[in-house]
Amino acid sequence: MTARTNDALELSVVIPTYQDAQCLALTLRSLTRQTVSPERFEVVVIRDGGSPAGYADAVEAATGLDLRLLEFPRRRGRSAARNEAVRHTRAPLLLFLDADSYASPQLLERHLAHHAVAGRPAVLMGRRDELSLEHVEAALDDGEMTDVPRRRADRAGDLRFPHGQPPGPEWLRAGWALAYTHNISLARDLFDRTGGFDERSGLRWGLEDIELFYRVHRHLGVTELNFAFDDEARAFHLPHHRNTDRNWSDFAANRSLLTGQYHVIEWEFYGLLDVYDSLERIVYYRSAATDCARRSTCRIGPAFDRLADRLPGPRVLWVGTGSDQVDLPTGALTFDYAAPPGPTNHHLVGMDPPIPPGSLDAVVSVDFWRYLRWDDLCRFVNTSGRLAREVHLVATGDTGSAPLTPGPAVLDYLRRALSAAFTTRLTHVDGLGEVLTLRPLPAAARRGPARV
Repeated sequence: MTARTNDALELSVVIPTYQDAQCLALTLRSLTRQTVSPERFEVVVIRDGGSPAGYADAVEAATGLDLRLLEFPRRRGRSAARNEAVRHTRAPLLLFLDADSYASPQLLERHLAHHAVAGRPAVLMGRRDELSLEHVEAALDDGEMTDVPRRRADRAGDLRFPHGQPPGPEWLRAGWALAYTHNISLARDLFDRTGGFDERSGLRWGLEDIELFYRVHRHLGVTELNFAFDDEARAFHLPHHRNTDRNWSDFAANRSLLTGQYHVIEWEFYGLLDVYDSLERIVYYRSAATDCARRSTCRIGPAFDRLADRLPGPRVLWVGTGSDQVDLPTGALTFDYAAPPGPTNHHLVGMDPPIPPGSLDAVVSVDFWRYLRWDDLCRFVNTSGRLAREVHLVATGDTGSAPLTPGPAVLDYLRRALSAAFTTRLTHVDGLGEVLTLRPLPAAARRGPARV
């Protein structure tokens, strides 16, 4: 992609649209009321096929704007539409809105001000509050939406956040996971360097924006703070028709595509739960994995030296760090957070790894299981029990930074709690620590939780 430059323009607003001219007209009209002068920005709208009905009126609502309307004769999907629109932009900065993103008067000014200061995060996310029908009248009357609530409880608020408000800055470490293209800006050249939107999702809904900003995050460096959020860079999500069943089916298909491509913690949890719950787990487990690698804890070597000859075969998944210091046999796999990801090493926790059921002899987690939340630990051992004949949870006694350093009583409680689905054995291995061995029970033999 090659951008043309124009000194008069600072910002290109990119808007894809598909059969939602009634929303687009309001969004374009909101852009005519910006606090920045119109010569500082352009608007590039691309109609992604569909009926042209209503679009002449939408364009008329944009009087005074530097507007271009591009059209695909046939629908190609939001990724292709946005990429095509970007090819026609002229400014060094891109702001992505949707056709239903009604802009507050200061929206463009807030984005421009953020990027005008050197050293700030490369991507700015603005707020987008939901509008119910009772709020639409204000938009139709050219109002400023000052009375729109910011809380979910009021059928409004930014749905990315549990209570309609950002809960603090920690989430920005994985800001890409909430980087929706309904109000987000970055430099045009950064967009180009990361390759633009992946068009493989075609006409399916969902995740094309998240995947792009995940690549932006990796390109900039995962240890950096690459995303900022401005609560006053506010847009409003206009009501429009949704086919929720189809959307979720599309989302699931796109998520499967991406989890098959990225065998990492970030995509293992994204979309598995409520979006903010997923984000919390991404931040937490990536920090845990980074901490293990930095401290050289959760070491696979001692466990291999003392357990390998006790396992039922060589096809073992070893979870921990330091696999490069061990001569693992052919057929072994690792989740080694200190080694680069590759065909036999994934940076996963183990919720649903790309490993065929029954293909392993054993799964061994060296201390990392101590970081897992209880529901994730249950899912880890259940999944591991489908992959292998045995699961071994090793507790070396290394305190590290894991939230749990289990003593004998806690380990015995864990053994009894898991006996509903496994035969369990707790043993002490000299030079290593305590090892809880789990063997899946036949389905017919499984029972309710053991009384403890």
